[in-house]
Parts: sequence; structure tokens; C-alpha cells
Amino acid sequence: MDSTSNSTRAQLNAQFSNPNDILSLLLLIGGDTVQRAIAQLFGFYIQPFKKGPKLYLTPVAFSFGWVGYAFTSLASVIGDKQLMPSQPDSPSKIINCDTSYTRINRSWLLGRLLRDHELEIEKNCGPECELMKANGIYLSLRIDIFDTEDSSRPEIDWIWVFGWFTIVAQLGLSISPWIKWGDWGIFLVTASGTAFALITGSLRQWNAEKWAGRRLNNKKGKTKTVCLTRGNGHKNVMILSGTGTAWDLESLATATSDSMPDTPWLLGGLAFLWTCLLITVSGLKQNTWFLIGIGIIGMIQNIVAGNAKRPPGTLKIKLIPNKQRPYIVAPGLDWPKDDDNPNSDEDFADNVHWRQPLNYHLVQGVRGAIRELEKLYPKAGVALMQEFFPAIVKYEPQRYRTNAEKKFWKSAFREFGQPVVKP
Repeated sequence: MDSTSNSTRAQLNAQFSNPNDILSLLLLIGGDTVQRAIAQLFGFYIQPFKKGPKLYLTPVAFSFGWVGYAFTSLASVIGDKQLMPSQPDSPSKIINCDTSYTRINRSWLLGRLLRDHELEIEKNCGPECELMKANGIYLSLRIDIFDTEDSSRPEIDWIWVFGWFTIVAQLGLSISPWIKWGDWGIFLVTASGTAFALITGSLRQWNAEKWAGRRLNNKKGKTKTVCLTRGNGHKNVMILSGTGTAWDLESLATATSDSMPDTPWLLGGLAFLWTCLLITVSGLKQNTWFLIGIGIIGMIQNIVAGNAKRPPGTLKIKLIPNKQRPYIVAPGLDWPKDDDNPNSDEDFADNVHWRQPLNYHLVQGVRGAIRELEKLYPKAGVALMQEFFPAIVKYEPQRYRTNAEKKFWKSAFREFGQPVVKP
């Protein structure tokens, strides 16, 4: 009995002193975390020579999961030929505000743009929303309006810088056993893993997939306006108006990119190198706690990089709040006020401009917010009405609760060229 107990204690002591067996297993888990981190941070580059190739710098640290991701990415390129996540983590739709055409968003980038915008609104919703919360009034719909501009390269933020600090910290920690005990194995694994990670994050295939859409290339100054939203039942809408050489967000939502000829070969070579690194890790018997600590630090950086909220400029999409009206907020009220003649849907009088905007406290409910958008961007409100109220594809007076709504949408649908049904 004593010998068995001593043997178990000795085995546990040996395992916790140098847990080398678990390292091989840890390197195989968390591949999806690595993929999201690269997708987030990819984009910044340097060009040492004017006509030379671009060198992409993607600071995703060496961590648990890289070996597993290496084989997953190789299988993806051979199969569906995609390195970026196949689906956005924030399902959404994009609506052309001129034609009312709706597309399901397939772009991971646009899904992150909407998600990060919603997180920013929760953090800083503005004085109107704060006043509504203080009075116990719920928000029916918020429409944020932006102008988009050209951005040739993504902005640098603290998450990108944090990635490089993490890499430096890992290399510093890995060199400690070498200095103290002459054990250079930990540094060899860390330096090799870091090099393989940076090479993976520098592949041109990431650029082709992340920004697969086209630019507007509009030299006549025309504007293309789209709506990005999760759809009916959600309370946040982004109106994005682009001109010049800004991104065509409608094409970005559904565009795909073919795999480059050299990508499968590069990923195959990297998968082989990662396998060699896995075998090397399995052979380490001393100071393995250093390697576990390095992996944990890297995993924390991967999780932060793959999930943190980032400014839209880091996605090469520069958003400028609309100067005329940056946002529209609509509180939820029981019943909107009507005009003096609720039994008529006759057109507005000549001295009444039906596109005159209202103050926020007069905007009522989802329809009220969409009405205000229609005043600012003709046809945009009609396009959103068909998303948030699918039954309304033409003007039918019986579908509106008040005469004020009837008059407004009768004029809007008529201007849009949609059918107007008389009562």
C-alpha cells in the first residue's frame, strides 16, 4: 500500500514538475481562436521598396492551437479555399437604399463592423438615450448615419501594439532558462513558433479574402448609400453613404476570392514545420513550465485580439458621422399623435414640406425613425420599411395608424415609383 502511494505521489510530482506530455495536447486546441485573431489583426503592411512586394505584419503570438490551426487552414484552402472565417460572427443584412435590394451579409469584416458599433453604442449612447433611460422609456430604433471615405491601410490601435508586446515578452521569458541553466530548447520552440505564426499571418491570401469587394471608383461624385443591420426585430441600424473611391460595401457583403496558386503550397510547408515543432515539444523534459506560461500568455493575446472591440479605421473603413444629422433615435410610445384631420390621407398642403425633420422627442416608434431617415435620404426610408414591415411593399392607407403617416408614406412611395393604392 505504501509503495503504491509513494509511486503515485512520485508520478504526480514528476508530472507537475515538468508536464511535458500535456504540452503536445495543448498545442492542438484553440485553432478557431487563432483564426479570429489573424482575421482581426491582418492588414497593416510595410513596403521596403517602392515597387517591391508588401510585407504584412500580423502580430498574433505563438500559443496553444497553432498546430491544430495549421492543418485546419490547409484543409480549408484545399476544400472551400478560404482562410477567413466562413461566416460572420454577427449575422446581418445589407440593403441598397436606392433599389431596396437586400443581401445576406457574408463578410466577416462587415459583421465585425456592426458588432463593434453596437458595443460602442451600448457604452456611449448619447444624451437623448441617457434621458430616455432616466425616464424609463425604451428605445424602439436607433439609426446612425455615416459618410465613408477611402482608407488605403488600416489604422494602428492598442490591440495591434499589444500583440508585439506579447511576442517580445514571450521571447524574453523563453530565454531565461537558456541564461540560467543553459537550456536553449524553450527559446528554440518559442522563436520557431513565433516565426511560423508571423509567416502565416503575412500570406497575401488573407488580404484577398478580407477585402474581397471592389471600390466605388466613382469620379462623378455620385453617392451610394446602403444600410447595415441585423434586420427586423433589432434596434440598431447603420446608414453608410460612400462616394469617390470608398469601399462598395454592397459588393463586399457577398464577394469571395479564389485561392492564390502559392497558398496551398505555403500552408502545406507550414503544416510540416508545425508538425516538426510538435515533435520537438514532445521531446522536452526540463523547464516545460516556461513553455506552458508562454503558451498561456499567447492564448490570452489571441483571445483579446480575436474578440475585442476595435475602431472602424482598423478595418480600412473610415466612418465620419453625418454633419446634417448623425443619428436618429426613436422612443417607444403607446400611440403617435395625429394631425387635425385623422380621416383623410390627402396630400400635404403646398406650404407644408413633408420632409421637414423633427426633433428627437417628437420621433415616435420604429416607423417614426424610418420616416426621419426618408426625409434625409429619399428612398432609404422606403427601403427600410420593406425590411422592418415586410407586408408594406406599396402604399395602402389601411396599413397606417394615423393620417400623418398616410400622407407621408403616400408621398414617399409615389416619389420612389411604388404603387399607390387609393382607399
